Amino acid sequence: MHAKTMKPSADPRWDAVRWQDGFGVGHPGIDADHKRLFELFNELVTAVNDNRADSEIEGVLVELLEYTDSHFDREERLMREHAYPDFAAHKTMHDTFVRQIHDVNNALDAGGEQGAYVLGFLGKWLSGHILGVDKKLGAFLRERGVPE
Repeated sequence: MHAKTMKPSADPRWDAVRWQDGFGVGHPGIDADHKRLFELFNELVTAVNDNRADSEIEGVLVELLEYTDSHFDREERLMREHAYPDFAAHKTMHDTFVRQIHDVNNALDAGGEQGAYVLGFLGKWLSGHILGVDKKLGAFLRERGVPE
């Protein structure tokens, strides 16, 4: 069995995903969480691009996964507390993402190509989910005057 790695066999560099004002959903707590998720994702990209030790890369990834879990818990608590009508569908998206991303050890075992998939998947999901379903949640919470 070979060592786990996210380092690609070639030498491409992965792009950071920059926070943009348009990513804000209008709820300070959710927006702060999302900004932190972007920071952690970018730390992961930097660690891979800098060819850091696999253990360091894995450490950043674990931190990102743990923060994602706690962020989803906060969003889901808000949705339950305020009877969000799309709760079930939104939670299903969270659950699917968690399943996919917690399979990351399989990607690490498979080497660089799979690691590259993980980075691409994470970046697209972060911006896509925020701009899609989280914007709707933010609008719902704002309409009801839900504070941070």
